[in-house]
Amino acid sequence: MFKKILLPLDGSALAERAIDPVEIMASASGAEVLLLRIVPAPLGKAPEAGQAEETKAFTESVTRAKAYLEKVAARLAGKSVKSRILIPSGEPYAEILRAAHDENVDFIAMTTHGGTALERALLGSTAEKVVYTTKRPVFLVKPEKIHAARHVDEGEIFARVK
Repeated sequence: MFKKILLPLDGSALAERAIDPVEIMASASGAEVLLLRIVPAPLGKAPEAGQAEETKAFTESVTRAKAYLEKVAARLAGKSVKSRILIPSGEPYAEILRAAHDENVDFIAMTTHGGTALERALLGSTAEKVVYTTKRPVFLVKPEKIHAARHVDEGEIFARVK
């Protein structure tokens, strides 16, 4: 069924909402979960920062990302789900797409942030860019408060259609 699932995580509780469903799917199919955490590119935008400071900040970001993903990997291992850690640097949506392509994943699982249309227009949405750019299936998990606020019983929808 599934062989590889890409799970981008940014360390937020919102992004972590995708872990449980991915764990269930990977456990049922024997898939490997690729845990992805993108670290910001080195400080190239701040020329006043010296090379040593830039390298130190970048190394610390990678170390924190690795420690975080190792905790998630341990959680998955506790459920007999194999995983691997990927820590690229760059633009989030581009690195997600690159990892999906390079690793030939079966699908990408990630959360939406549920922002307003204006926020998406001004800031862009990583999930939206991934969905519209990739040819691979994308499994999106909505934030709990958005899901609860917009929850309509499916039975109500079918009753309206009849």
